[in-house]
Amino acid sequence: MRRFAMSAAAVAVATLALAGCATAEEPSGPQPPNGFTLSATLEDGSLLWNDLSEGSGLTDLILESPEGSYVHTCLGTAPKYCWDDWRQPTMMLVIAPPGSTEAVLNWYGQALPLTAGTPLSDEAPAVFALVMPEYETNDQGWTFEVRNAAGETVMTS
Repeated sequence: MRRFAMSAAAVAVATLALAGCATAEEPSGPQPPNGFTLSATLEDGSLLWNDLSEGSGLTDLILESPEGSYVHTCLGTAPKYCWDDWRQPTMMLVIAPPGSTEAVLNWYGQALPLTAGTPLSDEAPAVFALVMPEYETNDQGWTFEVRNAAGETVMTS
């Protein structure tokens, strides 16, 4: 009986130790799409995910809502910008030349800075995202500009 009690105690201790290890290894924070890296969190809580294909050289961006739904994507090479709906856009994603540090959308009289994502490497394209505020169109139209650290314009609309 004493052997049985010791064996049962050893099994219980081993089980608790393994359960503790499993709990400690569980990832915290948002889970990325397969192969993607979190590049930025926007002010509204949206997440910008970034992936660069080694084979094709294409940059792939996914914008995830604060609720966890993928709401907008963009795939291509720099320079490229993508609207979720070009007629009434609510989101904009940008794939800019490497070294770009700032992007601003001048939208019907409003200057809207985009959130810069963390580049995947020094050679990787810069990425930016914007969840647009409520707006009304007027006769001012829109322009878009991306600049590098020296303040030079490297991409425009």
